[in-house]
Amino acid sequence: MARWHLLVRRLAAMAAVVLAVAPQDGTAQAVAPTGIAPALARRIDRAVRQVLAEERAPSASIAIVRDGHVAYVAAYGDASLSPRIAATPDTRYQLASLSKTLTAHALLLLEQDGRLSLDDPVSGWYPDVSDGGRATVRQLLQHTAGFPDHYPQTYPAGPRTRPTTPDAIIDEWGRHPLLFEPGSRFRYSNLNYVLAGRIAERAAGGPLFAFLQARVFTPLGMAATLDLDALTPQTPRIATGYVRAALGPLEPAPAEGAGWSFGAGQVVTTAGDLARWDAAFLGHQLLAPAQAQEQITPPTLADGGTSPYALGLFVSKRGGRTLLYHVGQGLGFLAVNRLYPAEGIAIVVLTNDSSSPAFSRIADRLAYLVVPPTPTDAQARALFRDIQAGRLDRAQASADFNAYFDAKRARTFAQTLGPLGEPDSFDLRSQDEADGLTTRTYEVQVSGRKLRVVLQVLADGRVESFDVQAG
Repeated sequence: MARWHLLVRRLAAMAAVVLAVAPQDGTAQAVAPTGIAPALARRIDRAVRQVLAEERAPSASIAIVRDGHVAYVAAYGDASLSPRIAATPDTRYQLASLSKTLTAHALLLLEQDGRLSLDDPVSGWYPDVSDGGRATVRQLLQHTAGFPDHYPQTYPAGPRTRPTTPDAIIDEWGRHPLLFEPGSRFRYSNLNYVLAGRIAERAAGGPLFAFLQARVFTPLGMAATLDLDALTPQTPRIATGYVRAALGPLEPAPAEGAGWSFGAGQVVTTAGDLARWDAAFLGHQLLAPAQAQEQITPPTLADGGTSPYALGLFVSKRGGRTLLYHVGQGLGFLAVNRLYPAEGIAIVVLTNDSSSPAFSRIADRLAYLVVPPTPTDAQARALFRDIQAGRLDRAQASADFNAYFDAKRARTFAQTLGPLGEPDSFDLRSQDEADGLTTRTYEVQVSGRKLRVVLQVLADGRVESFDVQAG
């Protein structure tokens, strides 16, 4: 435990948190702008408010980690519409499946303590599950075990409106035949994390949330973090989750029985609290080196391909950048946690509306503002700006593209793209290398429009093609 006390002191010393409050007009105001420059804070606030207005989403709470500490926390909009209660940085949201990252962290701590091995067969902890001897604890955390999903719907139906227990879920769903040979496929399943959470409890000798509280939340100062199943009507500062029926008005999300989210989605917290975990993660302060590497290493599948999921985190590598992330979707809540390990940056976005893409659009806008572009992305952004302005460095273009992109075509690009102004986001969606060309496809948000930008570059770096299409 001495290591954790040292971690608490180090995090407290590093903390330079910018808190914000959300007045009734939905704006956000910085109280102590020490972690983010005021001009950047204004751009961040403007971007979040714009997305909330366009998507008609009630609220968002954000946090940004940079340079080893939580640099900015802000809240916008309304945590409750009736009665109207403004969201603040102290407002708690359901993390939904973002909780899986924390459940995986608990298993890694238990492995580090020598209380289990991630390569233990599931049957060693749960003898009665179907084919449990063929699947391992690690494969549960990687979603490669083959178990079905006990809760595929986005709403509570039938028995899911009544309380349950993890063991009842496992007894009913853990006896189905495996859907595939363990390790052969990636298939996301909430049941995997119910099983993993119960295995953690058996290894720890107590409740999963209590273990996380003692080993993670309290040492990191995550004082606002709660167990979903422990909430009561009197629990303060809880956002109301909202849904829409088709294109109708927002309405409170239907109630789910207690127990259904165990292990897979049971954590309720603030954006700032989750960012504290992110800061410790990026600072390599959470786990021993072996377990830390396990957490971010996706498995090789039976066919030789690589799974997109490691241990509680998706792993994406595009354009020379590694992105670790998880998305959470609960009843009335959508959230995303993005970590950029090489850059030491994390972005948390929590919303209380499960019917709009506001959470992902906000994350895209924040990434554009705070994450430095890779050299390849910087080339695409600079080229887009130059073409908007009606200029092109012909020395950087191939002979074929110079001939194609004549004065008339350049004028059309400038006249149609120039008035849109600076992009709000510029995200690499795919990259392919073939026939001596590197093709990068970007999704660009600008002035409320979505564009698809396709850039082709020769091996020597010259531009062979640049195309812009409606998204």
